[in-house]
Amino acid sequence: MDFETFPVLGNSQVVLDRAVVQAWPSLGCEPPVGASVFGFFRALSEVLAAARGPGAPAMVAAVMGHVDYLAAKADCVAAALLNGDPFSTTPQVIIDALANIAALLRAPWPGVAPAGTTGLPAEVESLIIEAEGRLPGWCSRQKAVCLAETVLAERPLVCVEIGIFGGRSLVPVAAALRQNGAGAIYGIEAWSPAVAVENTTNAANDDWWSTVDFDRIKHDFYRFIVDMSLARQVRVIEAPSARAAGLFDTIDFLHIDGSHSVLNAAEDVILYARRVRPGGIVVFDDVNWNSTALARGLLESLCEPVRMLTDVVTGKDMCAVLRRRGGSPTC
Repeated sequence: MDFETFPVLGNSQVVLDRAVVQAWPSLGCEPPVGASVFGFFRALSEVLAAARGPGAPAMVAAVMGHVDYLAAKADCVAAALLNGDPFSTTPQVIIDALANIAALLRAPWPGVAPAGTTGLPAEVESLIIEAEGRLPGWCSRQKAVCLAETVLAERPLVCVEIGIFGGRSLVPVAAALRQNGAGAIYGIEAWSPAVAVENTTNAANDDWWSTVDFDRIKHDFYRFIVDMSLARQVRVIEAPSARAAGLFDTIDFLHIDGSHSVLNAAEDVILYARRVRPGGIVVFDDVNWNSTALARGLLESLCEPVRMLTDVVTGKDMCAVLRRRGGSPTC
């Protein structure tokens, strides 16, 4: 496995090994000495085969969605993964699959796992879990819960997310808005490979984005919003973020998770963060990327820190929650 193909992780087996150790307890046991990613999938096949209860079919189907995706990226079949056969792809793809599968195995599927594990209202929690099973993306359970908790507490009316992709981080906000009984989230997304790689980040990242099937991802997102009756809370603006900024006079809750190039990330802060009302919330993703450093500095000139989410696999800062200066100093 060539770790040089993903510069964000660096040239180290340690990160992937840690991801395996973090994910393994979701199988119902502690990782054995020398646990490997291949052993994880071999053990996963036994867990899926033994799953029983009313929620088991849905859980198995959701997990297999991520197994199938990983198999496609590794140019093999799902059965080979579940057999524990060796495979190779970029480390981040494997780590994402491990995290997503572990989150699904820990989820409160009826008759499979206990409910109420997040502390959120049941309807909000169930939508987050459903999104994890059906939608692609990288929004962790930790981040999804944080987004929902923040919206439930702050009760924003005008929410904006730059970068929908599959919708994994938009859904927690929409679910919380529905729970609150007011507000809408405006998702800004071009769903275009040309826009995604307009400005460079790193070779591996740009190569991945240039081959994404955006039409399928967009279709699945819209289908999910309709199926989950979230159309009243969700407004989609299909355009590059720079073209949509003028649509907003005041924003209560802003989530910046678009292109991570130096130029685009900084541009999103300049165009949108200044429109957040005093006391409003700004969530900024992937704060540990070198290419987002300028954007982070700009944000710090406008906002006070509220909370920092840390990646449980790498131990690095992952996502910052900030408050626009001029409002309440407490979260």
